[in-house]
Amino acid sequence: MLTVDEVAGWPEEPLALAARQARDTGRTLRTEVTGARAELTRLKRWHGRAHDAAAHRLAQEADHAEEIARVLAAFADTAAAAGTELAAGRDTVMRLVGEQSGIRADGKDRAIDTAEDSAQPDAKVRAALADLDGIDRRRASELSRLSADLDAMVHGHVTVATPEGRRDPDGIVNRLVALTPEQRRDLLRRMSSGDVDRVVAANPQVVGNLDGVPFGVRIVANRRSIEEALEAEISRGAGDGPRAHQLRAMLGTIPDPHHPGRRVRRQFITFANTKAGRSIEMFGAWSSQTRGAAVYVPGTGTKMDSAGANRTAAWNFANRSGAPVFLYMDGQFPPNLAAAASPGFATSMAPNLVGFSRALDAEVADHAPGAATTYIGHSYGGAVVGTAEQLGLRADRVVYASASGTGVLPGGADAWVNHDAAQRYSVTPPGDPIQPVQSSGAHGGDPDNAPGVTRMDSGDYSNGERVRGVHGHGAYFDDPGSDAFKNMVAVIRGEPVTPYVEREPDMPRPG
Repeated sequence: MLTVDEVAGWPEEPLALAARQARDTGRTLRTEVTGARAELTRLKRWHGRAHDAAAHRLAQEADHAEEIARVLAAFADTAAAAGTELAAGRDTVMRLVGEQSGIRADGKDRAIDTAEDSAQPDAKVRAALADLDGIDRRRASELSRLSADLDAMVHGHVTVATPEGRRDPDGIVNRLVALTPEQRRDLLRRMSSGDVDRVVAANPQVVGNLDGVPFGVRIVANRRSIEEALEAEISRGAGDGPRAHQLRAMLGTIPDPHHPGRRVRRQFITFANTKAGRSIEMFGAWSSQTRGAAVYVPGTGTKMDSAGANRTAAWNFANRSGAPVFLYMDGQFPPNLAAAASPGFATSMAPNLVGFSRALDAEVADHAPGAATTYIGHSYGGAVVGTAEQLGLRADRVVYASASGTGVLPGGADAWVNHDAAQRYSVTPPGDPIQPVQSSGAHGGDPDNAPGVTRMDSGDYSNGERVRGVHGHGAYFDDPGSDAFKNMVAVIRGEPVTPYVEREPDMPRPG
């Protein structure tokens, strides 16, 4: 096991140099291969079999180099994470040693009973050393495996073990695409974690967006995809642009919503670097205490580069409910109110949401059996959720929050496939500008009046001001202390809600 003297001699930032060198090597490799392919393209007068053979060979080497660069990126990422964990563990050990040897946190001496006490690590120090030793061994194993992969890749593609024998990782990716989500999950479950990582390295953009691939694997794959998207922004000279800024933030950390005193990496279940950006971000984690999970679908104008308020709301849902919460932005939202009149955005997004609901059910079965799932659709996001219900969304609870309707397909709420299988709630403040849209039936009808839907009270903000009017359409999502937000949290937790109290008409009476 590690000793205090060994830990005390560690550098300030363990493995920082190794992480930086691995990342820089990967960048250099990509740059050189890109340059070689560009050089071949510039030889416009060269034709014939030799040219075609060179182009084919270069394409093969480019694919191989890309896989090596991804393994180098994985090594860099693992080394950086290991360094952070090791530094934190070292600091804990040295703090405890300082306390044992009589130096208090305030710099004053603390009495020591005997010389023997000061010479031997006490129980707290020994426990901290044991924890740190475990981290050290686990991270060393991960880095050793990645180093072995790099050594093997010098001589060509590595293969992975499957139930049918050893296969090329690219072939496994192609096979995953052709399988059903259930078949994907079964195949990956029967492979080692190291081989699954090799499949991720072959094509993280594909693996990270396949329903049926376990969320933990998708999170790793999408981190690779985000890193590569950032590299692409830098390469095209947009390294200081808003998208690059957003991608760097996505690779960073946030306070853990379940334990705000510590920071955790952000987690993405899907990611696509489209113009508006597409993603599903997970806030929180599964645990033995998990009793629910929630999916929050925001509304008009949602884009990856400007979704800060939506992320904060999702974080607050996770923090207040204790459940993992998924911010669902996996699609094209209406860019403005004029575009929101179209049902096309909902019909485009809803099928993917149905697929995600099945993927989420599989994760719940693996990590939190019996936990209830809740889907919250805000504004146009309510029309997306309602349309997904018309297509077979599997949910235990659904909340229509200032929702524009119950689904844009014919039949509205009457066309919900699992009509009696879920508890449904709505919350719409009086004077909310969505009220006329609800009444028009353009998106399927008013969820507040739909059969089987419990309308919850919108009440007041945390400062005592009434939730109402234009501001009330979304401001309660920004105030976790508001009555409306607390009601939505109660739904996620499976607790009683406060029913709607009419204090004024929903819409001003004419005349």
